[in-house]
Amino acid sequence: MLFIGFGCSSERLSKRTRDASSTALIRQEVAYFDIRSVGDITTELQEDTAKIHAFSGEPIRSFILAMSSILVGVTLSFYYMWPFALVSLATIPLMGFATGEEMKQYVGEDIDDRDKSAQDDSSPGGILVETLLNIRTVSALTMQNARLEDYEKALDKSDEGYVWKGIKSGVTSGMSMLIQQWVNGLQFWWGGWILFNYPDEFTFNDFLISMFALLFSLFGLGSAFQGISDKKEIEKSAGRVFYLLDRQSRIDPLSTEGKKLD
Repeated sequence: MLFIGFGCSSERLSKRTRDASSTALIRQEVAYFDIRSVGDITTELQEDTAKIHAFSGEPIRSFILAMSSILVGVTLSFYYMWPFALVSLATIPLMGFATGEEMKQYVGEDIDDRDKSAQDDSSPGGILVETLLNIRTVSALTMQNARLEDYEKALDKSDEGYVWKGIKSGVTSGMSMLIQQWVNGLQFWWGGWILFNYPDEFTFNDFLISMFALLFSLFGLGSAFQGISDKKEIEKSAGRVFYLLDRQSRIDPLSTEGKKLD
């Protein structure tokens, strides 16, 4: 029911956005298309509406799934072994920080924006692709040596600070793994201590249920937010869509105003 409800509303919103964007695009004057290629316009029209469609119902659905998972897991964990659940809840911020840093390295979010812009604009691969795509112009203007020099300079600049970046990445990865394993060790030690000192109140089965209920609830929290759309990219897409919708065409072919020929 959750996916059906939010899916239907998101599809309706996406259809209205596509219709409004297409109508606004048709109303633009010819000069609007002179400064923008047809490929860029169609790609943005397709991708921007798709991103808005993904973001319109996805955060609410993910929030409901995450809260439901946490509520059920914490309730079961407290019911079967509340001392263990208290310590486990206290270590959740540490686990969240460690797993967050680890995921940043996996998806590349730890890369600085300056490094990303450098990779996009003047990276060795970018220079090589640009040269090959315009090989006729390069050959006609005899720019082979100049492009080769640019490529060699880009190779030299791409290795700047690689030692510090490697050390930083290694330390961050090691600390994240250390925190996760330390938390796991603390949970097993605390569970064993409770079972050893209070054998009449808690059993080994209670310890397993309490630990795995909380563990699987955290897994549900992670899977709920897995693949959620990037907020910055959604803001850029929404900005382009609203710019197109709000833009007044200098020559509106669908306007009913103005003079008409008899």
